[in-house]
Amino acid sequence: MKDYKTGIYNWFGYIMAIEERIKLIKQAGYDYVMLWWEDEYYPYKVDRREFNKILDSYDLKLDNVHLPFENTNNLWSESSEERNNHVNMIKRWLYECRDSGVNTIVLHVTEGNEKSFDYSLGYDSFSKIIKEAEKTGIKVAIENTQMLNYTEFILKEIDSPNLGFCYDSSHDFVNESSFGEILNRWQNKLMAVHLSDNDGLCDRHWIPGKGHVKWDRIISIIKNTNIKSYSMETYPFESEKNMLPIDFLIKARENLEEILDCNL
Repeated sequence: MKDYKTGIYNWFGYIMAIEERIKLIKQAGYDYVMLWWEDEYYPYKVDRREFNKILDSYDLKLDNVHLPFENTNNLWSESSEERNNHVNMIKRWLYECRDSGVNTIVLHVTEGNEKSFDYSLGYDSFSKIIKEAEKTGIKVAIENTQMLNYTEFILKEIDSPNLGFCYDSSHDFVNESSFGEILNRWQNKLMAVHLSDNDGLCDRHWIPGKGHVKWDRIISIIKNTNIKSYSMETYPFESEKNMLPIDFLIKARENLEEILDCNL
């Protein structure tokens, strides 16, 4: 009997109502779900504050909620008005999440690549966010995206039990990323994972095992942390797009479990 839990992001590449996606995730044998914090509008509106209730109705557990990252670079803006507006929006989301039964959120530190920011401005923004997170009891896991220097700066400079790390394996194995080093450095702060694979050329988010992510190294690190679920953020590859959603979900889980069984 397996002694680990598996999860998946609630958007996995098929257009259907959120409740139908959640139902299929349960049927496919997952334990946890990751959510995106925006209202759903297809085929009808579902308020984001109702998402966790849907999980409860299918006896699924919430791993974490990913906050929107549009205009995230405003957190580093030279305009205090832009910075404060974005900080205040995130603060509002923190309280929404708390009131909806969420205990961990995932946040991007920056957006894009080859940009230069004043470190002190980002420090000011994230300090305010983390102080608010401490008030709400929410854990904030910041994700490795393209500009790792800013993610690592925040992890180094802000000391709080409410600040941690979200590791995305596809982001980490593209072009000149860290290939597991950032996970190794920040494993003591690991709060969440987005597991998927790629070809090393682009952020593909393939099913684990289809690409060149070094799973033996990655799992050997993660297994010594306190994460509650080995959760995936994955979408169908070209050859998988004609699969039924339930079949894709089962295939993804079975691939992940095969990797876990070989490395745990």
